[in-house]
Amino acid sequence: MEAELSAAAVLGLAAAATGLYWLSRLRAPRAEPGGPPRRAAPRSEDDAQAGRLALELLGSLRLPSDPARFDELVRQATDRLLARAPELSVAVWRRAEGGTPELVYRTGLLEPLTPEELAVPEREWTSAARLPQGLAWRGNVGALSAAAAARGAGAARLLGWGQGAIRGLILAAEADAGGRGLDALGRELDVLAAHLGAVGLLADGMWEMQRSKQRLEGGMSTLHQVATTIAARHEGAVDSLSAVVSIVAKALNADLCAFLLFDEKAGELVVQPGAYGLSGDEGSLYRLPVNREEASSVRVFRTGAPFVTGDAQNDPQVIQQYARLWKCHSLIVVPLTLEGRRIGVMRVGGFRKDAFTTENVEFVQLIAEEAVVVLEGAMLTRKLEETNQRLAEVNRIKDEFVSTVSHEFKTPLTSIKGFTTVLLEQTPGPLTLEQKRFLAIISNASDRLSLLVSDLLDIARLEGGARLEFGPVSLDETLRHCEEVHQWQADGRGVSFEVQVPAGLPSVRGDGRWLRQVLDNLVSNAIKFT
Repeated sequence: MEAELSAAAVLGLAAAATGLYWLSRLRAPRAEPGGPPRRAAPRSEDDAQAGRLALELLGSLRLPSDPARFDELVRQATDRLLARAPELSVAVWRRAEGGTPELVYRTGLLEPLTPEELAVPEREWTSAARLPQGLAWRGNVGALSAAAAARGAGAARLLGWGQGAIRGLILAAEADAGGRGLDALGRELDVLAAHLGAVGLLADGMWEMQRSKQRLEGGMSTLHQVATTIAARHEGAVDSLSAVVSIVAKALNADLCAFLLFDEKAGELVVQPGAYGLSGDEGSLYRLPVNREEASSVRVFRTGAPFVTGDAQNDPQVIQQYARLWKCHSLIVVPLTLEGRRIGVMRVGGFRKDAFTTENVEFVQLIAEEAVVVLEGAMLTRKLEETNQRLAEVNRIKDEFVSTVSHEFKTPLTSIKGFTTVLLEQTPGPLTLEQKRFLAIISNASDRLSLLVSDLLDIARLEGGARLEFGPVSLDETLRHCEEVHQWQADGRGVSFEVQVPAGLPSVRGDGRWLRQVLDNLVSNAIKFT
């Protein structure tokens, strides 16, 4: 849909431009032979024929994708004109701005002539392009081209087309020295010139868009390479940043490339590790306080406006100390902005003078705008690694604490449980009912503490990555073991506890130790809260 709309818009612009252009020329005065224009009354039939040619040219218009296709369009459009007056001979030149003329079409009595024989003097070229109706010759064509006159040209008209980067000339000639054929087809020649000029203007704009697209695709390709390289690296943030600056530097044929990020605590722009073309010692020396506004990096950071110079070591807008430190002459500095917040700058340097163009600045800006997200990701990755290290240390300290506390608890709990059991068995002597009740409470409490300590140790083992040992587990034996362990607890609380195991219960695959632990916890809680 977008492509269709763009094509329709281009054709509409072409129609409007061509229509207005040739209409203005139709109303303009005609040219005297070899001299300035003269006035002529408008002729409705000529205007109608010119209008039909304009519509025919617009109906067949296809914007050329390159100069070769533009030349083909010139030939096709001129052929449509000559279909109305085959007695005319026409030559057409195309000339890029600042370039030399190229003869792209010639026919009739002009066809045998070489480009050199048909070459138009620069003075006539300039005059024909400047005057709305160009120049005309009646009987004195030799003043323009002796070769054309020798081939039988008796009259000629030379008019320019195009005002932009693509322009040219049309030479129309006939054998009649009076130029009656040229006069009869004068308005159609105006239409052809207007058509070629309008299409040339649009084609140049389209080609520029194509060039911009290619540059953009090149930039996106570099960005893709940056993202792919970073995604494939897992060594850490330093390697990621090094990959980014290395790819960007190679894409620009630069000698130096680095990210400088703002250190809020120090109030400085600091070169990040992995800078391309700088050793570790050189990078560590480059720290810029953000209050040094004479530094180009600081100005870019504070204002957000990019900076470029072709001779940094002699540019008063650059601190020469750092330019010499980087050994660079050419320098580009662009801001790094994330969600409206500037986080630093990107510097690209070259040892040669005038190594970078305005397009290079735009390219670096594009890289910076896209790579800042990658850069932020690398920064976050580095922070995450540091956080994980701190968390791992905290977890290690916690495990040591749990292990120490648990073992410290187990030793006195074992003693308490042992002596309580001895006393309850009345080995030292008989106990009163009140004493038995107190000792039973102590025994139950020590059991609960022992279970709590065991749970803490189990949790620590699970968090530490304890592996499950799978194998066949007898549910019958597991349930009988649970009954033996918890029967005393149930009796002590006056709770009826009974295990019923169906005959022929099959074994299951699992970790018997952890399965018993889960079952013990469930039964213990059930008895405790019944």
